[in-house]
Amino acid sequence: MNRKTLLFLSAAHCQACVWQNGELSGAEYFADNTEGHEQFTAFLQTRRDPVFLLTDLVEEDFRHETVPHLRGSERNELIQRKLEQYYRTTPFRQAKTLQRSKDGRRDDDMLFSALTNPALITPWLNIILALNNPLTGIYSLPGISAPLVKNTPSDCLLLLSWEKNAGLRQTYFDAKQLRFSRLTPINDRSAFGAAARAEASRTQQYLKNLSLLPPGHELNVTIICHANDRGDLEANLIDDSDMHYTYLDIQELGQRIGSKINYADSDATLLFLHLLATQPPHGHYAPAEHTHLLKLLRLRRSLLGISAAILTITLLWSFFNVREYLLLKDESQALESQSLQLSQQARQIIQNFPNSLASASDMKIAVILSRNLDNSFPPPQIMLEGLSKSLDIFPSIRIDKLSWQTSVAQEAADTASAVATQGGAAQIILLNGELMEFTGYRGALDHLERFRQALTQHGYSVTALTLPLDVSPQGSIAAETCDGSIKPAQFSLRILWRAKI
Repeated sequence: MNRKTLLFLSAAHCQACVWQNGELSGAEYFADNTEGHEQFTAFLQTRRDPVFLLTDLVEEDFRHETVPHLRGSERNELIQRKLEQYYRTTPFRQAKTLQRSKDGRRDDDMLFSALTNPALITPWLNIILALNNPLTGIYSLPGISAPLVKNTPSDCLLLLSWEKNAGLRQTYFDAKQLRFSRLTPINDRSAFGAAARAEASRTQQYLKNLSLLPPGHELNVTIICHANDRGDLEANLIDDSDMHYTYLDIQELGQRIGSKINYADSDATLLFLHLLATQPPHGHYAPAEHTHLLKLLRLRRSLLGISAAILTITLLWSFFNVREYLLLKDESQALESQSLQLSQQARQIIQNFPNSLASASDMKIAVILSRNLDNSFPPPQIMLEGLSKSLDIFPSIRIDKLSWQTSVAQEAADTASAVATQGGAAQIILLNGELMEFTGYRGALDHLERFRQALTQHGYSVTALTLPLDVSPQGSIAAETCDGSIKPAQFSLRILWRAKI
């Protein structure tokens, strides 16, 4: 809602402006009579922007009261009962909690206020509602003034402003909270200074009578004015022990709240309209039935925003799905092309090698045969590895002859079933050797026995075929020693090696 229609209602006039992009348009004035109402109707017929109605009327009443601290429906019933008690004749009323007491029952300090003469507002309000222009709220000038004094250090502050179509407005703040306000009709700018002094003194006395101004506290009177009027004000307003006067330059104040208006005098009407457009308070005097159209408009815009968000998400989701589909389609086409190429290659291979195909069972038998052949006929380096390591330990043994053979017949591998059941075949190694250092038969036999044990540790089964000395019961030591053809250090071994399955 960047564009807004702002209305300033005084006792005899309604001033209208349009606020857009931080700027106020030129003001249009409508008198409170039949002709003025017709002109106002024509003005609103061309606009459907939210309407903010700001009032500055003498007929605004404030009542301060302490009530029990309640919650929920009980609190609402209490507030409505108080509003009916004070302001039964007007629908333009509100209640605001100022603070909660810190002692005792911790009751609520409340400010009840109302525009007590609805006849001044109803004609303008009926035109707004009849044209179905969305009404944001009905505000009063005292109710929107709080942001102007938030940086003022004084706790007891009386803010004075002059609006040429309304008069001299005096609003009292206690600890930055609105407590009381009154309007004195003054249309003559030249009477601003003299009226400010007289009215400030009356207001001070009134505040003391109501105990709103604590005894012994100085009242800080802050006046919004133009630089051209400040000299006259300072001449009429003299500080004393009870009151101290300070001044807020209207041009500097406008710049502080973001107003781009060039103020020609102390008339603060446009200043407050800009403040209402940029910092509207939460509370106002409009009943719920008068702002119903605005709530529907906001709900409609929220639903449109949600619908737009859902549509955006749906479109994005659809886009990514289509993109994913196209990517998958490209991949599928690439796979189909690759599959076609592989099929063509397979057909070409089949044509070139028509007898190369074999059944699954035949391929299984072939694999079994290959594995069993690997176990039956291992490479020589595998079955001789342990023998080589043992010979490294016994360097005095020289090998004269080394041969080996498989212990099973080769015919056993002719059929797949035979190979599948026979297990690993044993390899027989025949080793003929000689001890290089012969120191006697006992030492030779002991050396060969340790060599046999070393072979056994490497997984071999060793049987001695011949030894330097036959120590068996059938052997003849004398015969062997007399036989010159046998060297005393020669021996032969039968070594059995079986693959580990």
